[in-house]
Amino acid sequence: MNTHNFAHELVAAALHALMTDARAARERVLVVSSSALVDTPGGPTDEEALHDFRVALRRMRTILRVARELWRRKRLARIEGEIRYHAQATGDLRDEEVLRETLAALDLPEEAHDELGGWLVRRDLAVRKEHAEVTRLLRDGPPHRAPTLPGGKRIRPLERSFQALAARLYGDTPRRMSAVDLGHQVLDHAARDVVTWAMRDVGDVEAMHELRIRYKRLRYTADLFAAPLGAKAMHFAKHATRMQRHLGELHDIDQAILTLSRARGLGATTKDAVLAALRASRVTRASKVEPHLVEARHLMDRGPDDEPPTVV
Repeated sequence: MNTHNFAHELVAAALHALMTDARAARERVLVVSSSALVDTPGGPTDEEALHDFRVALRRMRTILRVARELWRRKRLARIEGEIRYHAQATGDLRDEEVLRETLAALDLPEEAHDELGGWLVRRDLAVRKEHAEVTRLLRDGPPHRAPTLPGGKRIRPLERSFQALAARLYGDTPRRMSAVDLGHQVLDHAARDVVTWAMRDVGDVEAMHELRIRYKRLRYTADLFAAPLGAKAMHFAKHATRMQRHLGELHDIDQAILTLSRARGLGATTKDAVLAALRASRVTRASKVEPHLVEARHLMDRGPDDEPPTVV
């Protein structure tokens, strides 16, 4: 049995598995997007398809950061940029899905609820257009107008990026390093990054967004090194998973507030009611995040067997 004692074996296996996951989720997205485009009655619905696709890409980006320590960075740079492009290009559609979920959870007066529902219906045309763009991107690759990467290189279809990544992983000679040694190095770096951003106030919207990103990196790095690092990785992963959930809820509300504050076509009374409900919800969510920031600020001070500060 291959236990991936060497870091390059562990990283290559994880990236290979994620390419498989991303391909499968991509096919699910294409089925759902095509159905939405033609408005097929009773067509397939897969609410998690786009989410799963983007999670696979995010995990790949985190692990590619680890891979920089093992393979030549320049050979990975183009692939990293292409994966980032596909993640960002599918972001608007996922954001729209989350926006609707966030607004549906609000307790609004009946009149405001009805007007908000009409506003969302009017947004459906833009959503259908986004579905079409996502379908074209994942089926045909980036359009000619897509921005180029540094050095003027064009962004390739995602499958070609995956093929190039596989060629790098199994064709280039990696730095030989134990999985334990590299795991300690990159996990400690990710944890220190979290501590830095956790020093910021929960009312700082941009800082909480950046902290959420750092927690994703910490969680995915801990997951990668769960076997060689054991309790240490599990400790960081458990904390990161909890905080990622709380910060994700906070981020969804912050994004909804931004979108609704810029919204056109909503009456002033309804807009005020929706924004008031969103801000009240943010206060509630922030109250859950704030005590955990205390724990996060001392993340590097305790071992996996130590008790965290009491959170009420």
